Parts: sequence; structure tokens; C-alpha cells
Amino acid sequence: MINMARMCCHHRGSQSSHALALFLLLVTSIALSSALVATSPNNPSSSSSSSSLFNTIKTASVINPQTGKTSTPFDENNDEEEGTKKKKSLVILLPQLGEFDSSEFCEQIIAVQDELTSNDITLKVIGIGETRAATEFCNFSGLSLDVLFVDPDASLHDALQLKRGPGWTLSDDISDGLLKFGLSTLPGGVPEDERLLRPTANAWLNYLAMCAGIGAPGTLKEILRGYFGDMSAPERFGSDDIVKAGFIEIGPGVGPVKIGPLTYSQWWGDEKGYQRPVELATVRLKNMVEVLTKWNTYVTNPTVIDRRGATYLFDENGKVLYEYQHKGVLTYSETMSRPLSFLTPYINKDKARNPLGFADTGGNADDNKSKRGRGILKPAGKAMGLLKPIFSYENKIQAQVLDVEDADAASARKEIEDAISQNDVVIYTYGLSPFSSEALGVLDEAGCSNYKKIELGLEWFLLGKEASAKRLELLKMTGQSSLPHVFIGGKHIGGLFTGTAEGGPGLAALKESGELEKMIEAASSREKESDE
Repeated sequence: MINMARMCCHHRGSQSSHALALFLLLVTSIALSSALVATSPNNPSSSSSSSSLFNTIKTASVINPQTGKTSTPFDENNDEEEGTKKKKSLVILLPQLGEFDSSEFCEQIIAVQDELTSNDITLKVIGIGETRAATEFCNFSGLSLDVLFVDPDASLHDALQLKRGPGWTLSDDISDGLLKFGLSTLPGGVPEDERLLRPTANAWLNYLAMCAGIGAPGTLKEILRGYFGDMSAPERFGSDDIVKAGFIEIGPGVGPVKIGPLTYSQWWGDEKGYQRPVELATVRLKNMVEVLTKWNTYVTNPTVIDRRGATYLFDENGKVLYEYQHKGVLTYSETMSRPLSFLTPYINKDKARNPLGFADTGGNADDNKSKRGRGILKPAGKAMGLLKPIFSYENKIQAQVLDVEDADAASARKEIEDAISQNDVVIYTYGLSPFSSEALGVLDEAGCSNYKKIELGLEWFLLGKEASAKRLELLKMTGQSSLPHVFIGGKHIGGLFTGTAEGGPGLAALKESGELEKMIEAASSREKESDE
């Protein structure tokens, strides 16, 4: 829980993070011992009508960052003139402009702005912050200042009774000194005005609690989704995007990583069409770096850092077509895999489901779960390469124990060569091996229905003399010590994730690149030509 809170609160340095953890542990312990005073739930009244909701927003006092003057979101001076066609209104209330949610959500909104305009939907975005924050936010995110308004004190958020986590208030028994110590570890530090000490501490308390999943349904799930990926979501990080955070550099794309002098490529870097592991977390890292380096510009009123946002879509007469209140941190949509799905009845469906236009395998979770050659087996398969010397030695010892002689080896090699020459695709497997089962699934998924499966046994330690001889000959022929072995068109292409000595990437990588289908088709064409 504390680690999640550290991540969401943008901790600064090891000393600060330890103090932050202590602060969170302290206030959480106090909460559990009922030393906190719980406020009443801050849910909106279900009896409020559409018209009153629209009027509350329409008449709200906000600041136009282009003029620096007080305005209303639907001021006739910055909207269409009277007498023109009435339009629907999409109103986005953001939390602090300097927060994960704001830039992440607006990246999606910006991508559909032309679609909104062409479908007669007016966009209004209202965020917590000052005019400087608005300018900085638009420079970073690309959002137009024409549609952004700021509410420095979250007055509209409070009028709409938007969520603010568990709604805790610190007990008066907690000393100011202890609060100052805790706040000193957080971005922004201790407020200069003593009167803001407790309101700021209360706001941070609720924000930290939300980061830990308290009073924030969906937050922990969303944090994990950022790290573990999402088969039902499209890609999220551009192939030419680069993120730099201190001595860490990620990119271009999701593959290459530099940590100081260490350089490596993430194992899912070759995968396409879905949100890969840590891909969304990388986007959030980019946003975090922007905020942390400009904290005092983005967050000028930390007493409202716990306020969440909301999304409203109104028809031409102010009737609510869609309403959603953000439930916690990183929960700015009911459908986080595809945050703008609620717009599918009103704009182009494909654009609403995939605003950024990155590669997308279709978004059917059931279909995507059947995609073979991905998931937890991949790092395990990659690790097998490190065990090659051990497997090679064990392979030879097993053959000796089972008295495999030269004649047995020669017979085994001939059977292997005959199988390879007589079949388009040959795969040698173990019956109990998950890697073998996955490899068979990859071939099935690629449309290969005529492969020759040769099962040497249930597992390597259950092999008999003949199977052990074949295993040893496969090692000598290919240099690969593990199964499965896959041959296409008479050529060894490696295992599921294991490549070849010549640099071939292996079966799963060939599938990801689209080369597997081509190789299978070429092998099939070769056989047809030989028959003719």
C-alpha cells in the first residue's frame, strides 16, 4: 500500500520517500484507530435535475486563462453568437492540472476534438489551477487555451460535490509539528500561511489514501494495469516517443531502456496491437516528470489536491446524456481501457474507441486472451537461454546413462532429417511442457493446419533411449538445448522464444512481425512445386 502511495505522490529522493512512507503509515494507523473524524459522503444528490446540473456549470465563476479575467464556461463572448444552431456540450472537469489524470485524459480528448466539432459538440475543459498552470498545461499537452478554464479553489468541484477520497479530516490531537514534518516530505512542502497547514494536510491525507486504494475504487487496479498491460486496450506509447527521467531513458517506443550505463530491451518490445506491460506506466512517468519539475506552477492551492474530476455530456437543451464522476486517482473513465467509449453514439465509433490511432488488435478481450506467444511465459522462455549450458550437459549425461550409441544417434538423426524433408512444418515437443503447448497454439493461430507434431515424451526426465537420442541429435544439429524445436521449409527457426545461432528470433517473434505466415506459405508452395 505504501509503495503504491509513493508512486502516485511523486516522491522526491530516498530520504523524502522514507519520510512519506512514515507519514502515510502514521495517518493510516490513526485512521484505523478512529482518531480521524470522517466527513459525510460527498456524493451528489440523486434528486438534482439535469437542468440544475447544467445551470450550475453554465453559471460557474471560472477564469479564462487567455484574458486572466473571471468568466463563465459558456460566456456568450467565447461561444457561438445567439441565433446559431444549438450544440451538445462535453464538459470535462479535471482535478489539479498538475496531476496524472489531467494530461493523460486530455491526450485522448485532444485526439477527438475535430470529431466533436464536426458532430456539433462543444468542448469545455475546467481544471484546478491558475492561469500560469493553464498556459504550461496547454504547452505540454497540446490542449487549446480556447477550451480551457481554470478554477483555482475548486469552487465548481465542491458545488457539484465531486469526490475527494474517503473524506477524512485529521484529528486536532495531531500536533502541527508532526504535520509539518509529514508535509515537508511532499511536493510543495509546508505552506507558508499557517492557516493552510491543516487544510493542506487533510487534502494530502485523502489523496494519499486514494493512492493506496482507500475511498478510491479502481485506483489500485489501474496502477497495476499500467504496469502489467492490457490485452483489451490499444497501444499507448508512440514508436518514436522517448521518456527521460534522471538517469533513466525509455524509448524510442516500448523496447529500448537505458539505466545509466546499462542498456537492455524489454521482452515485449516486438509485440504489437495492444497495451504492452509498463507502456502506460511509461506515459505516466513522462507526465510525472513534467509536473515534478514545475510543481509550484501547476499546483498553487494544495488544499484542494484531493478533489476529483467529472465528465458530463449535455444535449442541446442542457439535458444530461452522460455523467461520470471520477472515483479516485487514475479513474477518469468508467472504461479505462478505452476512456472515450461513452462517445461512440455521438462520434465515429473507431475514433471513440481508439482516439490516438495506435495499433489495435480490435479490443475484444476474449479474442486477445487467445493471442499466443505473449504473457508470463515470455520472460520465462527468455530465461531458458541462461540455462543452456546446464541443459546441454544434462542432455549428454542422459544419453550416456541410457546407453545411446553411435548407431542410435545415426538412426535418430536420419529420422529427424526425413521428417524435416517430408513435411512443411515440423515441431518437436514435450507433452507436459507449457512452452510446447504455446508453440502449437502459435502455429494454430497462424493458420498452419498441416504441421507434423513429434512428441519426444512427457518431459525431458521421462525420456527413453530413442527419444533421448533424438533430443541429443537436435542439440547437435541446432545448438538449441531446449524444446520445442520448430522447422519450417526444412529450416530450423528456433523454439517458442528461443532464437537460432544465425540470429533468427524464434517462433513467437516471427508471429509478431508477420513473417511466420509468409514462411509457412512459402514452405507450402515449395511442396506443391515439387509435387508438380
